[in-house]
Amino acid sequence: MKPWERLGLPEPKSEASRGELSLIDYEVYSGLETKPPYWIRLDGWRFHRVCQGFKKPFDLRLARTLVRIARELLKLFNGQLAYLFSDEINLLFLKPSGFKRIEKLDSILAGIASAIFSLKFGKPAAFDCRVIPMPKRTVLRYLRWRQAECFRNHNNAWAYWLLRKQGLSARQATRKLTGLKTPQLFDLCRSLGKPLDRTPGWQRKGILLYWKIVKKKGWDPIKRKHVWAERRRIVEKWDPPWFHEKEGKELIGALLNV
Repeated sequence: MKPWERLGLPEPKSEASRGELSLIDYEVYSGLETKPPYWIRLDGWRFHRVCQGFKKPFDLRLARTLVRIARELLKLFNGQLAYLFSDEINLLFLKPSGFKRIEKLDSILAGIASAIFSLKFGKPAAFDCRVIPMPKRTVLRYLRWRQAECFRNHNNAWAYWLLRKQGLSARQATRKLTGLKTPQLFDLCRSLGKPLDRTPGWQRKGILLYWKIVKKKGWDPIKRKHVWAERRRIVEKWDPPWFHEKEGKELIGALLNV
């Protein structure tokens, strides 16, 4: 029995040579494939170190760079939409991306994201990447889940750094916040001069990117007249709606044609 058979995995599909010395049968994960619909989630690896010297708790330079990465990946691999916050990028694929193998999706998308970030800030940075196959009907639920995590991260980050600015150590600030719920975090931050309901929308609700069809006027040199053509462009929503509310549900439904 071959190594991949013992593990109950499909036959490897490596591009490596298959001569007499070949050990392709040990590339046991190379046969794993997926097909749309699926999400790809990228997370910054050890970004607490990479982002030393950045503005706390949120730095617009970081957000803009993640948007740039998301735009590039949407264009390169035919993604439907992207949702991002903190150091996380979520990409939805409803159509083929050009790759079926999970190894390819994970390595290439993470590599591109890492390269763009590293070149932007002049320091080594890495993203990890996972493929999450899900039925189309779960898209809204997935977005609600990640947006809830965004909001939780927003509240805790502001509370933590406000306490640090008050002179508390990292351990003291963490201990003080342990067990606090959302209303308590809001009260704490308000008492320290930062109402959390007035922070920028992208900090509280994340950033949404999606394709939109627009009409563009151009010149037809053959017919020698102005004509209208449809083009796709990426829209950036830096203050998206809450996905659990009517506006958010309707927006995602329209984007998915459901």
